[in-house]
Amino acid sequence: MSGLISPLVVGCLFVMSGAIACAEELVTAEPVRIIIPQTSSRENINHEDYYFSRLLQLALEKTESSHGPFQIVEADQWLVDKRLRTALIQGKVDVLWSPGSSEFEKQMLPVRVSLLKDLNNFRLLLIRKGDQPRFSAVHSLDDLRKLKGGMSAQWADAGIMRENNLPLVEAVGYGKLFKMLAAGRFDYFSRGVYQIQPEVNLYPELELQIEQELILHYRNEVYFFVDKDNSALAARLEAGLKAALADGSFDILFNSIPRYQWGVELLKNHKRRVLNLNTASTTAASINSSSAAE
Repeated sequence: MSGLISPLVVGCLFVMSGAIACAEELVTAEPVRIIIPQTSSRENINHEDYYFSRLLQLALEKTESSHGPFQIVEADQWLVDKRLRTALIQGKVDVLWSPGSSEFEKQMLPVRVSLLKDLNNFRLLLIRKGDQPRFSAVHSLDDLRKLKGGMSAQWADAGIMRENNLPLVEAVGYGKLFKMLAAGRFDYFSRGVYQIQPEVNLYPELELQIEQELILHYRNEVYFFVDKDNSALAARLEAGLKAALADGSFDILFNSIPRYQWGVELLKNHKRRVLNLNTASTTAASINSSSAAE
């Protein structure tokens, strides 16, 4: 009997050799190309693309042993908002990062791990210097409805503002909104608690300031989105993000962003009045978000 190899041993050797072969195939496989939005600001820590592009790379690295090598490349064109979503649907971009909405989910597949934890659920208001007394008189949504907000018509937040019957002046273009606010076209520009601190210094000549007494609150998590037919990439990103959450590397990256920490500290210590908005339009996108990411 000592000279015979049992069927069990043969089976184990076969399984082991198969696993080794699979691992070798992953190592030697051609890298999967992941096309991301074009950006000129991925190296600027104060730009949103810095964090999201690095978090995407982290999620892909966490799954390299199970899903194989990858290569991140930028799209050929500079695209934002609706044009970027169209490019993803057409296969010109593989993944984008955006706040979720029920409308967006009709077009794209969300990876349900909240990329900003709960920071994007809290909004501060950018206003004109000298207008603070008008906002000090706001104690309810009815009071806020006496003022006009400004926002891009293509943002998910615009639907939330309309849903809550908050008067809204809509425009296309991010930079244009600051100038419209300064010119009196509307009274406030709602921004994420993590966005507003560097933004207030973008245009010092416009004399804008952060409103001091209010916070708007509504569920509006930011997710990675992929094409509806690309469930394999969605599953890989979800697995990678959850692995990064589990081993702490997600938090290390998140905590390295100064403006995120500014937002976290403000939320810990604020004494502002919180105005809660209804968010039926974002419920579908938010309800299953990973609790580990909040």
